[in-house]
Amino acid sequence: MKDECKKQEFEDTYIEGHISLNQALVLQRDGDNDHAIVRTNVPHLVVHHSPGGFEFGYGGSGPADLALNVCQWYLNSLGYSGQKTGCFDGVCWSLAWILHQEFKWAFIAKAPHKGITIPMAEIRKWFEAQITEERKHMYDGKVE
Repeated sequence: MKDECKKQEFEDTYIEGHISLNQALVLQRDGDNDHAIVRTNVPHLVVHHSPGGFEFGYGGSGPADLALNVCQWYLNSLGYSGQKTGCFDGVCWSLAWILHQEFKWAFIAKAPHKGITIPMAEIRKWFEAQITEERKHMYDGKVE
């Protein structure tokens, strides 16, 4: 298993030179039809639910993959280390896997169709409430 997916195979449009994910989660949609382009500042680290790319504004597979990648990125940003779980393409932290559906329903599924910018302080607060010592211990998680 490799740690990173083959990003070029997926349809997401990564917003470079925009607001850093360290500052806020940016979700944008260009267009209103079935061919609208989703843009985000979330790097595509793993794929499990949706080889077709990221999505938001409902509770499907594209939003689940977006949530999984935010959780993976966040744990990476903390210097987290622990158990890993294989995905369709790539490998994620087991804790990211456990958290991603909750994160999807808390933030991604509720996002308006046109998009939203969610401050990282709000997201960080959510993670701090979810990543308990019990969960860290359960998945052998360590934060540097």
